[in-house]
Amino acid sequence: MKYTCWGAAKQVTGSMHLLELDSGYKILVDCGIDYEDKDNKTINSHFQFNPKDIDVLLLTHAHIDHSGNIPNLVKQGFQGEIICTEPTAFLLDKLWIDSVNIQNNNFNRRKTARLYGFKEVKEANEQLLTVNFNQKFTLNSEVSCTFHEAGHIIGAASIRLEVTEENSIKTIGFTGDLGNPGSKLIVDPEPMQGLNYLITETTYGNRQHKEKRSPEDVLIEYVTKTCVDQEGRLIIPAFSVGRTQAILFTLKKLFNTGILPPIRVFADSPLALASSNIHNRFSDYLNDEAKNNMLVDGSLFDFKSLYLVEDKSDVEDMELYRDSCIIVSSAGMLEGGRIQHHISDHIQNPSCTILIAGFCSPGTLGAQLLEGRSMIRVKGNDKYVYAKIDQTDVFSAHPDTDGLQDYFEATHTDQLTKIFFVHGEEESMYELKSLLSDDLQKKVVIPSKGESFQL
Repeated sequence: MKYTCWGAAKQVTGSMHLLELDSGYKILVDCGIDYEDKDNKTINSHFQFNPKDIDVLLLTHAHIDHSGNIPNLVKQGFQGEIICTEPTAFLLDKLWIDSVNIQNNNFNRRKTARLYGFKEVKEANEQLLTVNFNQKFTLNSEVSCTFHEAGHIIGAASIRLEVTEENSIKTIGFTGDLGNPGSKLIVDPEPMQGLNYLITETTYGNRQHKEKRSPEDVLIEYVTKTCVDQEGRLIIPAFSVGRTQAILFTLKKLFNTGILPPIRVFADSPLALASSNIHNRFSDYLNDEAKNNMLVDGSLFDFKSLYLVEDKSDVEDMELYRDSCIIVSSAGMLEGGRIQHHISDHIQNPSCTILIAGFCSPGTLGAQLLEGRSMIRVKGNDKYVYAKIDQTDVFSAHPDTDGLQDYFEATHTDQLTKIFFVHGEEESMYELKSLLSDDLQKKVVIPSKGESFQL
């Protein structure tokens, strides 16, 4: 059996992993967009294997850097099943349609090439097959598979494969993206057991989560000093799937218990609203706090001062509103999406605080603000930065270096012969490796893109 890393090799985006059995059976795990390919003309548009040869695709979760190139794989001839959890399947349709709209918009501006359209999204949806967590199922006479809770976003899975070759069973685990233990809404990650090989994400391999307070305490501080004391605006850029829901869930708790006064909250992201509905529908997949809340209230996110921005009249109402408020909008790194409109309107307002709720990749608008630049370019205009810029990792959906090490220790046995580090920056991978025990360090491999290994 051969493993080839075709994506997220020494970088964070573009997850794609190929297993080729001695019999010729081919399994692809994830098929994501690589964000280093800015124009979609090289890395994303062409595969280094024949999509028609892939027998099955196993998908860990719905985020575009893991799922976003699947319709293109279908466009180029892949006809097998796409296997994922049910919440992931519902999210995929929304995320793929959003991806097409972004591609069409960029194409019309002559910025980037289109990878696929609505036709390919429809075809990809028809190839979806959903499975439950912790129920082993058979792919063929050689391979069985089990999806385990990854704890990253709703429906996210780590995938454990048992492959029979030459009368012996080899067990391979793909973590997908792991979650941060104790996260709002989402269950904790479930370590896979009895592995011979582990392919693991290392997103925060060399970083510690700085914030030790609860999400409630963090939001109380920023809402109080910005919206109450200064009568200003708190703008929170957040990813549409996962982070926005965690923020709204926390705000609901604070407002409903009277800890915060009734301040208007605008949720401005159509994709986030669709994702929130999916969280309500599949609340059984969430943690005990969320499930109990759903039983009592019938909704995870609705509260009196929440205003959903769904159409043009809602946008007008939001823009005409002049009192202090909170605006939660996508995208998390301030690259595209509705958030750029709010940044453009408020970046020169000294009574405004922009609270970036997560990591920002180098070069993004979010990273530029965190660098302390006095001027930025947004929506084609240069603007001075007078608003307060801050960052919190309290809503992080990834484990930090301590969390990753704990996960490795929980999966490590004498049976584990190799650990492949993927989905992380190269420097952080080597730093993480240096922190491990001598026994684990000897097992770590950091593959380059296209590098193959016999398992």
